[in-house]
Amino acid sequence: MLVTERTILGIASFSIALTGLFLSNMFLVMMIGEINRKRSETDQVSYFGFTLPKVLRIFSEYRRVYPGGKLHSYAFISFGIAMLGLISVAVCFYKYS
Repeated sequence: MLVTERTILGIASFSIALTGLFLSNMFLVMMIGEINRKRSETDQVSYFGFTLPKVLRIFSEYRRVYPGGKLHSYAFISFGIAMLGLISVAVCFYKYS
């Protein structure tokens, strides 16, 4: 197997994408923790099972409870970096016919 510049760039882009996804998930879990601090013991948000409606509810509630909070911005930025990394991987490994 020949290791070219595109292969190295693709592997680096994949690493950046995984790091962005990890950070985005970490910020989402931190937002759940902050929301749960303000909620009663019987009305907690679960840390398990992420669906799009649940994630959107977490983001909106975090912005409502913490209007000056930055975690939702950090989560969006890290998710954007992950998507750019994945697009870069697709470009690097695209085979011209």
